[in-house]
Amino acid sequence: MFATLPKLKETILLVEDEVILAISQTQFLESCGYNVYQARDANSALESIHKNKDISLVLMDIQLSGHEDGIQIADRILKFRDIPILFISSYSENQLLNRVSRIKHYGFIPKLSSPAVLECMVKSALRLFEARQEVSLREKELRATFDSIGDAVIVTDPQGNIVKVNPVALQFLDYPKEGVIGKSIDSIVYLVHSESRIRLDHIVNEAIASGETQNRSEHLILVSKKGKETSVSESVSPIYDEDKIIKGAVIVFRDLSKGNQKPISKSSEESIYAKVFHLSPIAMALTRVKDGTYFDINPSLEKMFNLQKADVIGFKTSEFLDWSIESERMRLHEIFAKQGFVDGEKMRIKNLDGTKSEVLVFAKGFEIAGESYLLGMNLDITKQLELESQLAKSLEEKEILLKELQHRVKNSLAIVSGLLSMEAFKVKDEGAKKSFLSAQARITSMSKVYESLYQSRDLETVQLGNYIQSLVHSMSDIFVMNQEKIRFDLKTETVQLDLKRALPLGLILNELLTNALKYAYPGDRSGVIRIDLSNQEGNISLLISDDGEGLPEGVSIEKQGHFGYELIRSLTTQLKGVFSSVSKKGEGLTVIISFPL
Repeated sequence: MFATLPKLKETILLVEDEVILAISQTQFLESCGYNVYQARDANSALESIHKNKDISLVLMDIQLSGHEDGIQIADRILKFRDIPILFISSYSENQLLNRVSRIKHYGFIPKLSSPAVLECMVKSALRLFEARQEVSLREKELRATFDSIGDAVIVTDPQGNIVKVNPVALQFLDYPKEGVIGKSIDSIVYLVHSESRIRLDHIVNEAIASGETQNRSEHLILVSKKGKETSVSESVSPIYDEDKIIKGAVIVFRDLSKGNQKPISKSSEESIYAKVFHLSPIAMALTRVKDGTYFDINPSLEKMFNLQKADVIGFKTSEFLDWSIESERMRLHEIFAKQGFVDGEKMRIKNLDGTKSEVLVFAKGFEIAGESYLLGMNLDITKQLELESQLAKSLEEKEILLKELQHRVKNSLAIVSGLLSMEAFKVKDEGAKKSFLSAQARITSMSKVYESLYQSRDLETVQLGNYIQSLVHSMSDIFVMNQEKIRFDLKTETVQLDLKRALPLGLILNELLTNALKYAYPGDRSGVIRIDLSNQEGNISLLISDDGEGLPEGVSIEKQGHFGYELIRSLTTQLKGVFSSVSKKGEGLTVIISFPL
C-alpha cells in the first residue's frame, strides 16, 4: 500500500498594483489556506507564471498602471498556459464587460465585494476549472475511443462534401486529413466492381434522398489515391437534426480482404477493443443489436451503477431498467432510431439511494466479425452542473452582500460626519470650526455616493441628478442657517456614472459649494447658487455658478495655492477632464467642469 500524501496548498497569483489592497487581499487569502504570489504589472505577472508552475489561479485586477491592463495580460497568459483567471475591478461599463466576455475566465468580482464573496468565487473557480479539465480529458478519451474503431468512417454534408474522417479511412484512401475535408465524396472515394472493373456510383445520394440506411457488400473494391485496392463492404446512414431534417450522412467501409474473421470471444482480453474499453474512465457497455444482450461492460460502468459484471453479461438490456427514467430512455431511443447514433445527449439516471444524476450519453453502432454491436458510453456531469449552479447562486449572493456593504459604508461615513459635527459645536475658534465643517461636508459627499448606490437597482453606478440634489440638501443643512437667504437652482439631466468617478466629482462639487456658502454671501447678502448638469454627446458638463462677491482681485482657482482649489484641480485631472472659471467682483463666480463619459 502506498502512503497517502497530504494535499498541497493551492497557490494564487494576485495581480494588483495598489499596495494596500494587495497586502489586504494577500493576508485574507493566506488566512483561507492559500499560498499567494504578488505581481504589480504585466512583466512581473508573466515572469511569475513562467517561474512558478504551482500557481493554480490568477486573481487579476483590470485597472493596472502601465501600457497593458489586466484583460490584455490575461490574454497573453492564456496563450501559453490554461489556468483559471478571476477578474477583479471597480469598473463595470458595458465596453469593459464585453472585453472580459471575450476572454476565457472564471468570474468577475467587484472591488467592493466582501471577503466572503472573494473566497466563494475563488473556490468556485478552482472547482469549475477542475471539472472542466476532467470533462476535457474524458472528451479526448471518448474521441480516441471512436477513432480506434477498426472500420473506415466518413461523414458528409447533404451535398456529399466530406466534413469528418477517421484515421482508418485516411489509411484506406492514402490521403492526409487536410486533403479530404471539404472535398466532394466523388473526388476522393473511388469504388469499382471487382469483376467488371466499372466505377460504381456512390449510394450517399440514395441514402439522403430515401432517408434510409443503404448497404452493399459484394464485388466492391475501394481504390486509394496510390492505386491500392481493398475489398470492402459499405453502409451509408442519413444523419437527422432535431427537426428531423437530414443534415448529412455517415459512410462506413469495412475491410473484407483479411478473410474470415473469428467471432469475438467473451474471455478474449486481446480483442481489438479490449484495452481501450477496460481501461477507460468512461462508463461503457457493449451490447448485441439483434437481441439487446450485454456482451461486456467495463469497470467504470460497474462503479457508476454499482453492478457486477457477472450479474450483467448475457442478460438483456430490458432486464436492467431500475437505473433509468422511462421518458429519458425513450427519448434517446428515438434519437438513435432517427440518426443512427447518439452524440452527447443529456440524460437523468436514478442512483441506488434514490437520488438522480446527470450523464452525457454517447452511442455508436458498428460491426465486428459480421455481427452488429452497439457501443454505449456514459459521462457523469453531475458535479459540473452542481458547480455551475453554485456559481450562479454565489453571484446572486454577491449582489446582496455588495448592497449591504455599500449600506454599511454609508452608515460608517455618516457616523464620522456626525462626530465631526459634535466636535465643531464644542470648538470656539472660528477657523477651527470652519475646518471641522469642511471635513464634515467632504465626508457627507462621499456618504451620499454610497447611499445612491444601495438605493439603486444598479449596484455599481450612480444617477448623478439624484445624487447632486441629495448632496445640495445636506450642504444646505450644514452651512445655511437661513434657508431664505441662499437658494439653489438645480437643472440636471439623467446621467449614470460609475463609483470610481462619482466620488471625485462629488468632492469637486462639495468644495465649490462649500466655498460659495462660506464666502460668496457675507453679512446679510442673499442670492442664488445655480447648478447645471448636462450630457452633450458623451461629454459631461457640470456648471456651478453664484451671484455673490466673486473672487478677490489677483486670486485665481487655476493658480491659487489653497488646499481646496488644489484638490479641485487634482480631482479634475483624475476624471481626465478640464475646468474653467470666470469671476467678476461683486457679480459672482462661475466654474465649469467637463469630462468624457
